[in-house]
Amino acid sequence: MKVRILGCGGSFGSPLAWERNGNIDIEDSKNFRTRSSVLINNNNQNILIDTSPDLRYQLYKAKCTNIDAVLFTHEHSDHTSGLPDIRAMSLINKSIIPAYMSNNIKDSMINNYKYIFKGLKDYAPFMTAHNIEKSFSIDETNIETFKHNHGSIDVQTYRINNFAYSTDIKNFYENDIDKLKNLDLWIVGLLRYDSHPSHAGFDQIIEYVKYLKPKKTLFTHMTALLDYKDLLSKCPENVEPAYDGIEILI
Repeated sequence: MKVRILGCGGSFGSPLAWERNGNIDIEDSKNFRTRSSVLINNNNQNILIDTSPDLRYQLYKAKCTNIDAVLFTHEHSDHTSGLPDIRAMSLINKSIIPAYMSNNIKDSMINNYKYIFKGLKDYAPFMTAHNIEKSFSIDETNIETFKHNHGSIDVQTYRINNFAYSTDIKNFYENDIDKLKNLDLWIVGLLRYDSHPSHAGFDQIIEYVKYLKPKKTLFTHMTALLDYKDLLSKCPENVEPAYDGIEILI
């Protein structure tokens, strides 16, 4: 299985805007982050997690011309508003692409992107919406999922084999963290060093890492408050910030 981090930035990306660099060194290309999205290649399938606003550019950089399925973590726009860019994948491959999401966001996703899922006037639908279950399969790829807290809403953690993705996390519920033991790779959201009402801070995430002991941990969904080299210097062994375009073979 190959995992490519298409983008690892927070909702504004990094840097924020022209000469609004936050705390990052703009001479370091690893500090230029598009919005968060991940591409997984498993069993000759391309599975996309979230459709960031930068998706067209991200897929072009990845030389990707086919998406077999999309998994959504939640409905915030920095994770969904690139959905129209999936139309190109549908047209190129003459396919209807399935999207998997929790039942509590399904209606709003369909309403917000009616022409994508239902068709509208001259637009034929090019995606189908499917409810996720705790365990489900996309052909030969088995996926496990559960909710974690993101402030006022919930977000899906996804696990495929020994890889898991937990973006936009504040806390785990009950004993759900134990579902992430024995991981080769954990990609987890880290917005900034200090805690945020909807995001865990650095110290809390590191405590999770110490408990789970994944072979490798990568941070995603980072703001321009986090400089790549500065953050890396604070990380324990086998933990590091991601950067756009990094690929990991599992």
